[in-house]
Amino acid sequence: MNVNRSFKDNLMGKKKVIFIVCFIFAVALIAAILHMVSGGGKDSAKNILYADKVSVITGNGSGTVNRFAGVVEAQDTLKISLSEGQKVKEIFVEKGQEVEPGTKLFEYDTEELAMTLEQGNLELEKIGNSISNLNSQIAALTTEKKNAPAGEQLSYTTQIQELQTNVKQEEYNYKVKELEVNRTKKSLESSTVTSTIAGIIQEINPDPGYDDYSGEKQAFMSILSTGKYRIKGKISEQNIGELQPGMDVTVRARNNQEEIWKGSVDVIDTEKPENSSQSEMYSGSDSSARATKYPFYVTLETSDGLMLGQHVYIEPGNGVNTEGLHLMTAYIVDTDGKEPYVWVANEKDRLEKRKVKLGAYDEEQDTWEITEGLKETDYIVWPDGECKEGAAVQKNENVQAGGMEEGE
Repeated sequence: MNVNRSFKDNLMGKKKVIFIVCFIFAVALIAAILHMVSGGGKDSAKNILYADKVSVITGNGSGTVNRFAGVVEAQDTLKISLSEGQKVKEIFVEKGQEVEPGTKLFEYDTEELAMTLEQGNLELEKIGNSISNLNSQIAALTTEKKNAPAGEQLSYTTQIQELQTNVKQEEYNYKVKELEVNRTKKSLESSTVTSTIAGIIQEINPDPGYDDYSGEKQAFMSILSTGKYRIKGKISEQNIGELQPGMDVTVRARNNQEEIWKGSVDVIDTEKPENSSQSEMYSGSDSSARATKYPFYVTLETSDGLMLGQHVYIEPGNGVNTEGLHLMTAYIVDTDGKEPYVWVANEKDRLEKRKVKLGAYDEEQDTWEITEGLKETDYIVWPDGECKEGAAVQKNENVQAGGMEEGE
């Protein structure tokens, strides 16, 4: 009996240990899953980095370069604001209408101005009459003074000097009022505002508000100048490193891609971001559909042959393919040091440093030839403060070389 009881006690003890071990393992497993869902997943959801294929960035994958959609717009814009305190009586043009220098745009309401001018002229006449009366009094007193006895000479002199002072004051009042009247006349004469340039009416704001970004009051009317054009494009937040101010670009007509224009990136306006819609996708990449877009502008060497509103493609570089692998300087860390490197997404979609060997530098394109350490099939990340060894990376595998980022 004692032997059986001891055996049973040992068996129960072993079962209890096994149960405790299983329980601890289950708790640990559940905790790990919860960590991945709530905490551990944050690495890929919040701080994820995006990597693009080298052939896409350099444009070597299909003999073309990565390009952006753009639209031709006016180089200059004429903005017309309303004069202080004036109201518009009639607008003679509409949005989208072409205008020439001298075309009537709108007319001010001049009823109040006409009344103000009439009142001003009356006041000028009154001041003029006052000056004439004062001068007549001075002349009369001067004549009387000549025949007056010596004891009255001082009195006459004092009266004449006082009248002369009054004349000077009235002459000053006349000049001030005359300036007011002339300004009113000028406003009446220019009550009809005309265009000073050839262009197209871009917008008309009957009740101008304030710009959301600058806080400045909006113009009543804006006219896009015709003749001198620039190109407006949009670039996504994750690909903004592909363009830099001053970079040479090639502009191609959509309907005839053999027709090209040369230019350079003037500015990338990061102060006025635009949220992209789901239809604006970077060659099918869902992540870019949600990315913020920034407008950028291209100044052209010549705009001959372009039309306002024409849609075009914008390609970094001069449109000439170069042998070898040439990467923009901005992707390379420590180009001046002994061990330059790039951030590469490895086969586990984790970030790692990859040392590269540099060849010749192209100052015009701001690119380095990569002779060792990088292949066109590799995926690299734009270097910034978020880059660190082992960080999670999402490869833009749907983007093909020569892809296009929609901008319009």
